[in-house]
Order: sequence, then C-alpha cells, then structure tokens
Amino acid sequence: MEDYKKNIEIARLIARELSGNASSEELLQLKNWLEEDSGNKSVYDSIKNRSKWEERENILAEYDKEKEWEKLSDLLEANSNGHSNVQPDNQTAKKRQSLFRYSFTRYAAAAVVVLMAGATFLYLSRQSGKEVQPTAELQTNDIVPGGNKAILTLADGSTIILDSAKTGTIAIQAGTEIIKQDDDKLTFAKSSGKTYGSESEAGLVAVGMNTIATPRGGKYSVELPDGSIAHLNAASSIKFPVRFAKNERRVEISGEVYFEVEKGKVPFIVSVRNKSEVKVLGTHFNINAYEDESAIRTTLVEGSVHVTGFDNQSGIATAGKVILKPGQQSELNSEGRILVKEVNTSLYTGWIDNRFIFKDTPLEEIMKNMSRWYDFEVIYADASIKELCFTGNIPMETDVEEIFTLLGKTKRIKFQITLKTITIMKEP
Repeated sequence: MEDYKKNIEIARLIARELSGNASSEELLQLKNWLEEDSGNKSVYDSIKNRSKWEERENILAEYDKEKEWEKLSDLLEANSNGHSNVQPDNQTAKKRQSLFRYSFTRYAAAAVVVLMAGATFLYLSRQSGKEVQPTAELQTNDIVPGGNKAILTLADGSTIILDSAKTGTIAIQAGTEIIKQDDDKLTFAKSSGKTYGSESEAGLVAVGMNTIATPRGGKYSVELPDGSIAHLNAASSIKFPVRFAKNERRVEISGEVYFEVEKGKVPFIVSVRNKSEVKVLGTHFNINAYEDESAIRTTLVEGSVHVTGFDNQSGIATAGKVILKPGQQSELNSEGRILVKEVNTSLYTGWIDNRFIFKDTPLEEIMKNMSRWYDFEVIYADASIKELCFTGNIPMETDVEEIFTLLGKTKRIKFQITLKTITIMKEP
C-alpha cells in the first residue's frame, strides 16, 4: 500500500503544479519522480495535455468513486500481499504471477495518478470558481510575480530548498559554514578569513563544488567564498566551490547572472555553458546566457573584463578575445563570432533593481524576460507581433494583467490569459 499512497501523493503534487500553487519543495519532489522512470514522464505529459481534459472530466463524472476506490484498494492490497485466486504449482506460474503483479501495479499506478490528478485539479479549479476549459480566462492571481526561490545542491548531492530554509547556518562543508541571511542572501563563513589564495592551502584544487539553481519565477543572491556577490535571475544556475583554488576563482553559470566581483590578485573566471569564458580581477558585469537566446551577452557596468569564445567540441578559442570597457556589451553569436557594441547598461541590468526596463525593444524579447519571471507561456496569434517594439520601465512586482493592459493601450495588441498561457493578438 506504500506505492499506492505514493501515487496519491504524486497526483496531489501534479494537481498543485497545474494550479500554480506548488512550492519549491513540492516542485523538487515532482522533478525527482519524473526522473525515476521514463513512464512517469508519459503519465505527466498525458495529464498536462489540455485536449484530454474534457474527456477526462466526462470520465470522472461517470466514475463511481466509492466502488472503484474499494475495488482498486482491495486489488492493490491483494497484490502487495502476494495473494491470488489460483495458487501456482510450478516455476512458470510463479513467473506469470510476478509479471502480472509488476504490470498491474505499473498500470494501476498510472491510472491512479491520472484520475487523482485530474479529479484534484478539477476540484481545485471549481473551488476557486474557475472552469477547466482551454478557452477559459483565469483570475489575475494565477500568474503572479516571482520571488526569492532557489535550490542549493551540495557537493554530496543533498539538496536544500533555500526559500523554505530557516535563517542561520544551513550546512557545513570543508570547515566552512553556509549561512542563510535574513535578507535571503546566502553567505559563507570561515574562521581563517578569505577562502582562496591562503599560503596554508594544500594545493590548487577547489573544494566542495555546490550549485544554486533558481526556477522560473525565482531569483536569488549568494555571497561567494571570496566575498564576490552573484545575483541569479529566474531559471539560472551557478556552480562554485566552498573554497576556491589557490590560483583562480572559477565558477560556472547558465541563464542570467549579475556579478559584483571582489577585487584581488587571483583572477575570477566565469565559464558560460562551455562556449565562453569571462575573466576579471574586480568588476561589475552581467551575463545573459539563456539557451533560447540567439547570443551570449556580457554587459560591463564598471571595471574591465576579458571575454573569450570557445568551440563546443574542441574547447579551442575560435572567436578570439575582446576586452570590454564600461558601457560596452559583447555578443557571442551562434556562428562563434564576438561582436562589441555600446549600450545603455540599465536595459540589461534593470532586473537587479527589480525593474523591467526596455527601450524600442521587440515584444518577443520583452516576453522572454517576463515569462521567466512570471512563469507563463506565450502564444503569438501572428508571428509579425513578435517584432513590434515597445518602451517602458515597470516594477517586477506589477500584476501581469496590469502590464498587458498598459501594452494594450498602445492599440497595437490585445491579449487573453488561459491558465498560465498568454495569447497575444494584433488589434484589428
């Protein structure tokens, strides 16, 4: 019966995720379940298939839950105890029974998850006065602004949900305390002071590689062991040691990260998806390296940085090296070329101050940034809409419908919210 209870719990998690109410901890549990078995992903995809919701609702309407629950419970219990109406009298029969038990449990588990998640989601939707139909417009609080959310994965593979962790010391690694501060920032404390470049260090190898990852709808800041600060935007990650090597301070990132690098003689190196490397001694800069972007952009606010592009396969520098000055941005494109241009840095770093800032920016680019923060999907009714340009400066805590109402006042677009999907159409 433990598997049966687990399936009901998975159904609850899926329903919570579908309704947009899952916590970071619940999302992690769901992620772990999806990775356990490829069949779990098939069940999950089936539940999220909107075209089947009406069919599933009809099935549930005719479902005699009292009888079916009793039947399913009895069958699962019988199988868990190894009981059968026909007792096996040879090895073949035993194999057949074992195969039946495995198949039954597998398919029953899928049925329980599908039906329970469907029923729970329909229940939650109706309780809040919403109908689950592909064209139904939801209340504005179904798409909400993001917040401080992240998961810390320690060197030993254990994970800590940072947004639900209590303030204070949350882990100790290699003699270093990992501390969550009152402002949700993560810091490191070591009695010997700086955690790199010490004469007492035994070698050149970094110690205790950790990873912080933010989900869509999450941001987080971490003060690295050398005192440098990394601000992670939504759907981003940074991998770093609890103690830097003696000859370099190296981190790896994905997504978007803004760095405030502590000055020092030991170089600070950012590896970006094995495609680029940014090397500095002390400076402030932003790296945008989302995989759905056309280029990896490094924007320098102060100081100087060296940007190098690499070939994915050979690891050889193919795009050369450029040195950026404040107010410049490098773009490493898909062809392996680095282009440098002068930019208004606030357009690329406004998210640090919790602002969406855009000037004559294509709607597609604006929506990429907003969809990561509010965690919604975008459908363009007409591809040409993507190229429409807008200018604005909007607080990131603004209600999403208010933002689209403002955009709609330009008389160029209109929108419709369906679940966590926003369809954007041209004004006739």
